[in-house]
Amino acid sequence: MERRWWYANYQALRYAVIAPARRLMWFDSHAEGNLPEARPLLLVPVHRTSIDIYAISYFIKDFVSYVSTDSYGHNRIANAIQKRLTSALGSVVWQQKGVANRRKRAVMLAQDVERRLSNGQIVAAFTQGRYEPNSVESFEDGILGLVRRFEEKHNRGAGDPIRIPIVPVGIEYDFRGNGLVPSRFASRLARYLPLFPSWDVPAIGSSVMIRFGQPRFFDEASIQDLTREVMREAAELSRIPFVANEAMPTHNT
Repeated sequence: MERRWWYANYQALRYAVIAPARRLMWFDSHAEGNLPEARPLLLVPVHRTSIDIYAISYFIKDFVSYVSTDSYGHNRIANAIQKRLTSALGSVVWQQKGVANRRKRAVMLAQDVERRLSNGQIVAAFTQGRYEPNSVESFEDGILGLVRRFEEKHNRGAGDPIRIPIVPVGIEYDFRGNGLVPSRFASRLARYLPLFPSWDVPAIGSSVMIRFGQPRFFDEASIQDLTREVMREAAELSRIPFVANEAMPTHNT
C-alpha cells in the first residue's frame, strides 16, 4: 500500500508539476544513457540546483526515492511546500532538526534506506559533501556504506545473492553557451516577494542534459574509493571539474 501511494504521488508530480514547469520555464531537456534493469538500484547524481531531482525524475518513469534532509534553509512556508514535494517523491528524509540525537537519526536513515532497497526500489542520493553548483570539491561516503552493508547482509541470507548497481548521474545546465546561469527572475521574486523561497533555479530557456553513466559495483573497491570514482564520473558527465581528494566526515552512518 505504501509503495503504491508513493508511486501514485510520483507520477502525479511528474505529469502535473514537473512537465508544466518545464514548459513554463522553456527548459530544453534531454537525456543520454540508460539505467540498468536490475533492482534495487542506487543513483548518485551531482547537486547543482534546486531542481536537480525534478530534472532527473522527468526522464525516469520508475519510482525513485531520494535521500534528503529537512534542513532546506528557506522560510517556514517554503520549507513546508518543499517537504511535501520531496515526500511525494518518496524521499528518505534525514530529520536533522526533527531528531536531536545523532545516533538515532543515523539508525532511522539506515532503516529507511534498507526498507526501500528491500522493496527493490531505485534510491537516489547526493553524496557531495557541500552544495557546489559548478564543481565537485568534496564527497561523503555514508550512503554508499549503508548500501554496501545492506548488500552484504542480504547475501549472508538464504535468498539469491544480489549486486546493487551504482549509477553516476551527470546534470549539465547551459544557457546560450554560458553554462549554468542563475535565473534573475527567481532571484528577484525571492528578493521582493514575501515568503518566496530562495531556490537556485537555472535561467529561463536553459537546456538541461541528464547523463546516466556506467553502473559500478562494490567488488574489491573500498567504499571511499568507489564514492570518489562515482562522483568523479558524475562530474565529468556534468562537464564540471572534480577537485575532491578525500571524503568529508559524515554522520549518516
